[in-house]
Amino acid sequence: MKKMKKMIMIHHKNILITGIGGSAGRSAVTYFKSKSFPIIGTDVREIKRPVESFFVVPPADDLNFTAILMDIIRKERPSLLIPTVTEELPVISSMKREIEWEGCNVLISSPTAIDIANDRLKTLMIMAGHGIAVPKYCDEVTPADMIVDKLGFPLRSRPRFSRGGNNEVIYRRYEDLFDRSKEGLIFQEDITGTVYNLNMFIDKGGAILSAVVLEKTVMKNAGGDNSFIVERVERPEIVKAGTKAAGILNLEGPIDMDIGFRDNFTPVLLDINARLGSNVLFAWEILDCLHDAWKRSLLTGSYR
Repeated sequence: MKKMKKMIMIHHKNILITGIGGSAGRSAVTYFKSKSFPIIGTDVREIKRPVESFFVVPPADDLNFTAILMDIIRKERPSLLIPTVTEELPVISSMKREIEWEGCNVLISSPTAIDIANDRLKTLMIMAGHGIAVPKYCDEVTPADMIVDKLGFPLRSRPRFSRGGNNEVIYRRYEDLFDRSKEGLIFQEDITGTVYNLNMFIDKGGAILSAVVLEKTVMKNAGGDNSFIVERVERPEIVKAGTKAAGILNLEGPIDMDIGFRDNFTPVLLDINARLGSNVLFAWEILDCLHDAWKRSLLTGSYR
């Protein structure tokens, strides 16, 4: 009886997308709405979007987040969950088995991989240890004079746990380091020049099903998000570097990375997001792969 119930449940076509107020969430809504799928959306604030159902949910660190999300899944019966909020990823990854038992597929990396990707300091340490080029860096406990000696000027501070380029600060003078608290920050050399956004879709066996490189050009502000005008380019060295990094963490599903270059043309890994990227509509093949993987799960009833 349980097996029959599970097989029936997977054929519901609703899609649940979290964080529909953000760039990645909006992109996912646009793509799947264009294919006429009914969308259930969530966000931490009220959002006016063209979705069939919408729910305000608490932040992922709220004790009620898990119960509220599962209640939405049981009530709305989606057969695909697309999480687009970085802070939600570790929670949803740990809930994967429970979510899939309800007949809802979620293509997401393991909790271990997400824990590393969400932590910029861990990402830098692990990638450097595996021979991946990353910016030179210091943590928050490093004395200011040692930070300057190692990184030089200009240098950049970034929140250790954050998303995108929000709350980044460029330091050009020694005195500036003493004007701000270092708590919760990492410090990096400033990798100047063009940044490339690598969008990938990786299957459960680690195969790269699609990889699209976008060159970031002019920054714009979209509803408070840091975003760029992007252009599709062919940069196989970017794909090679990102593929190696993804393999180290055994990443799965839609993945978003930022990669820059040193002056000697060495690709430098800047960020990993274990989710759809904010520019994914310009790399629609990633969404096509997500759609195809979901369709295969509907036909086979296999989530894992």
